[in-house]
Amino acid sequence: MVTATKKPAANAPVVAKRRSSPASAAVAKKPALTVTRGASQPALVAQAPEAKKAGAGKRQRLSKAFSRPLDKKLRKAALVRERFTLPEIEYDQLAVLKERLSERGISTKKSELVRAGLLLIAALDDDELQALLAKVPSLD
Repeated sequence: MVTATKKPAANAPVVAKRRSSPASAAVAKKPALTVTRGASQPALVAQAPEAKKAGAGKRQRLSKAFSRPLDKKLRKAALVRERFTLPEIEYDQLAVLKERLSERGISTKKSELVRAGLLLIAALDDDELQALLAKVPSLD
């Protein structure tokens, strides 16, 4: 005996029921699928959600693991550009010092010589610093 199955009418609208359950909410969060047409068959490819900067998330996680942020250790000191006036004789002394160092095979810049002088001055105690500054003429 053959049983007949009821088929929907051709003009009848198809209505999909929506459920608001946690399972359907999880399904709604899945990435969208796009169809890419290849040579033989279409393939479904999932679109990845927009990613944040690749290094930013990792750096935040690493900074939480250590006591201090990595950036402070790796960051170079900020450079300050300053203009100042020197007498010509002192400026020539910078050239003489550069030449002395180049004879020994050491290449240097004028700014490095000035910074080396600052290191030497900073190592002086207060009395020695005051005596040294007394020898330097004012440029007024």
